[in-house]
Amino acid sequence: MDMSKEKRVVLAVHGGAGIIMRSQLTPDMEEQFRSAIRDALSVGYDTLKQKHVAVDAVEAAIRCLEDCPHFNAGKGSVFGNDGKIKMDASIMVCTSDSKQTSCSSRQSLDEDDATPQNNKQLRYHHRTTSTPKSLAGAVAGVQNIKNPITLARAVMEQTQHVLLIGKGAEEFAKQSGTIETRSDEYFYTHHRWEQLMKIRKKEEEMKLRQQQQKQHPNEDRLLTTLTQLDHASDTDEAILDHDERKFGTVGCVALYDGRAARNSLQQLAAGTSTGGVTNKRFDRVGDSAIIGAGNYANHLCAISCTGHGEEFIRAVAAHDIAKRLELKYGYGSATNEGKWNALEYAVEEVVFGTLEKGSGGVIALDRDGHFSAQMNTSGMYHGWVYEDGKMETRIFVDE
Repeated sequence: MDMSKEKRVVLAVHGGAGIIMRSQLTPDMEEQFRSAIRDALSVGYDTLKQKHVAVDAVEAAIRCLEDCPHFNAGKGSVFGNDGKIKMDASIMVCTSDSKQTSCSSRQSLDEDDATPQNNKQLRYHHRTTSTPKSLAGAVAGVQNIKNPITLARAVMEQTQHVLLIGKGAEEFAKQSGTIETRSDEYFYTHHRWEQLMKIRKKEEEMKLRQQQQKQHPNEDRLLTTLTQLDHASDTDEAILDHDERKFGTVGCVALYDGRAARNSLQQLAAGTSTGGVTNKRFDRVGDSAIIGAGNYANHLCAISCTGHGEEFIRAVAAHDIAKRLELKYGYGSATNEGKWNALEYAVEEVVFGTLEKGSGGVIALDRDGHFSAQMNTSGMYHGWVYEDGKMETRIFVDE
């Protein structure tokens, strides 16, 4: 492929992956989702152009999606078994200099000056290179936070930590003085409450059925928890009808490339935000708050995931994709031009090879503006914007 003719993507978003069928979406519903995706793309793109910072664009786009009740994040989050809404989010960013060269052994330690004391250091520099370091922040199980992605960014920038949870994260939000909070009423949506009621009813029916079938008191334990992803798997399809499982986790990836402005600064950022799964118990946390599982960014790429969180955590999916790129591109800061399909291959290897079929999807963007969106489900709400501002949206796997 002629790289000079390829259109570069600078920002992309997703709103969840799962069972999303054309037969179950009316034209009006479909347009609502595409419009919401375009709104987030517009906000992110405008921020990127105005501030020239990828992490600002990621936060802005995800805030837009968190404020939209159509998605399982922020205002549209689902209810847990206790009737409460607890949210997770993470953000990660890597800033690098495109002129930076890999550290060579002679630059750091001249072989002619080697002594027995520094031979180990010399060998180390022979076989390794220096890479820009990423920053990350995350929160889990937070309540009443209007935009969890902003709180995750505050953790990244205002503390020495990466992940804060529950009451501690909420206390940090109060002390920061910049994090907006909302009452329980702000987060309440009728269809989300109905989701919880339906799954509770289903859970009770399953427990009763097991009790009736039980012959001995010490037989297998009764089913204690039945959770529901927004985009249910085929085996869960009977639990909720399509209208009540059509929303999902949100995420964004963005690239700022200063070469167009004649500077060498580059920045890649990724963020993910979610309300988790309906009827979750025991303060369950999915992949959206776990750096390397549902979210990752380094000097080569930015990745945001959506789907069955446990599968992404077990696979460390986002980090796996990034490491496959490092193996193919090399560990230095050199451009990826000429290897345009490496991102696509890395994403496909994880989504269709490592992850369980039907577990979700991924959006990924590399430092040269190559973009990949892959899912092993029937659909994923997502879209992207090119550097000239043109946008595209997709929902169904065959688009």
